[in-house]
Amino acid sequence: MADPTEVAELRFTPHERVGALGGTFDPLHRAHLHLADAAAQALELGRLILIPAGDPWRKRDRVVTPARHRLAMTVAAAAERRGGLEVSDMEVRRNGPTYTLDTVRELRERGAAQLWWIMGADAVLDLPHWHRANEILSCARIAAAVRPGAELDRRRLDRIIPGLGRWLDWVPMEPIALSASDLRERIRAGEDVSADVPSAALEYARRRRLYSAP
Repeated sequence: MADPTEVAELRFTPHERVGALGGTFDPLHRAHLHLADAAAQALELGRLILIPAGDPWRKRDRVVTPARHRLAMTVAAAAERRGGLEVSDMEVRRNGPTYTLDTVRELRERGAAQLWWIMGADAVLDLPHWHRANEILSCARIAAAVRPGAELDRRRLDRIIPGLGRWLDWVPMEPIALSASDLRERIRAGEDVSADVPSAALEYARRRRLYSAP
């Protein structure tokens, strides 16, 4: 069976409301999909793109599954949903470290004029450590998950990155306590993770023994 890595080249029209959710996706799991769905609803997005990281520079100190496999699992999971999600291989094809700034610039060049970069709540506090994070705001709005009632006000956001308060939209959602590293360990131990990992992605990982003990 061929690896499901065929993805269509992205093109946008100016009126489309586009959300992009990037991540290592090792593997894609229920919390990622819940965030994608919550953002699509809260922001009335017309398109939502999953973008697996090619070379996640902040994870250089740990073992990461090869990008081609993470892309294939993400494509398989999106296809299983039968609509509502797209997948891009732009970061996998790019040489060198994966930087969000390069990705949002490329999405804008492809016509995504109304663009949101989607992230979890913890990532907002981590933004000062991102590569040239202030420049990301010139290309995309930030959509951040938040437990209802826990939003930061504009002044506190501006202390994280100047101007962030004007460029951030909150996505209300209850958090899901899942971590990809825990899921990998559970798969390695032979536990049932079918409630947390899309079946197509899980099947791909098991066929290739991606998370088996060395």
